[in-house]
Amino acid sequence: MSESNNSSQQAKLELSLFLLRLGVFIVMIAWTLDKFIDPAHAARVYEGFYFIGGLGSTMMMIIGGIEIIIIFAFLAGLWKRYTYGFVMIVHGVSTFSAWERYTIDISLLFFAAWPMLAACIALYILRDSDVKFTLGKQ
Repeated sequence: MSESNNSSQQAKLELSLFLLRLGVFIVMIAWTLDKFIDPAHAARVYEGFYFIGGLGSTMMMIIGGIEIIIIFAFLAGLWKRYTYGFVMIVHGVSTFSAWERYTIDISLLFFAAWPMLAACIALYILRDSDVKFTLGKQ
């Protein structure tokens, strides 16, 4: 392969990884904002899917505050091992905790979690190549 072809392939990879990061961020920010906009709904989600009950509005906002810092760092490409890992694990837990929606009380909307989980895993694996529009070291 020629050097210009390698450069073109690298540019395509970097753009693809950025678009994956942006897409994952959009979903994660929506989930996080829900903790501020409707903390009671977020608490019901935690109770229904993660079996963690009794979380009030204050706790949801604290969790949301921590999440928002981490996902903005993820979007910026900072501390990739940790922020990309956090996003991958949180989304993985979310995906697997909804197992009834794939098997018993089937909801096609929930199946969208699987390609996003694949994107999170790909971003984590390729995190050192994800350099487009990042603030982290290249």
